[in-house]
Amino acid sequence: MMAKKFHPVDIARLGDDKALAIAAYGEAVAAYRYIVLAEKARDENLRRSFQNMAQQENSQRDRLRDLLERLFPDVCFFLAAEDKRLVCVGPRLVDARNNERFDEAMKLIIASEKRAISFYSRYAAVAKIAEVRELFLTLTEAGLQRVRQLRELFKASGKQIVESCPLQ
Repeated sequence: MMAKKFHPVDIARLGDDKALAIAAYGEAVAAYRYIVLAEKARDENLRRSFQNMAQQENSQRDRLRDLLERLFPDVCFFLAAEDKRLVCVGPRLVDARNNERFDEAMKLIIASEKRAISFYSRYAAVAKIAEVRELFLTLTEAGLQRVRQLRELFKASGKQIVESCPLQ
């Protein structure tokens, strides 16, 4: 069986409009995942934390969509799988029905946060519009804080997360 070949996307050629659409997609998926985790969390602290993260992600998605609509009112995108992979890892729906799957869902979410952070920071360097650049830098910092928070939550629940490419 042949491995699936992924063609890298040249983010410098995306354009601010498409980058905003990709980022809004990533934030929407993240919010949905945090809602699922909040519903499945047995611990009240975890539940509240995930609910807060979902609200933050929805707020960020709304900021992205508002900026996209204001700057590019007539634009509409179909995002291909390769576009979505710029900000998400794995399926949209995470399975957190038991402890083992909950742990895997946490790892998937951290990996997605890290991928989104990478996209935001790389795109900020090539954004044409200053307001887009500033928002992407803000999203980068928010993502870094969320990864730290997720690691702390994971550790507080007695788990040790092992992840590739640690992000400090």
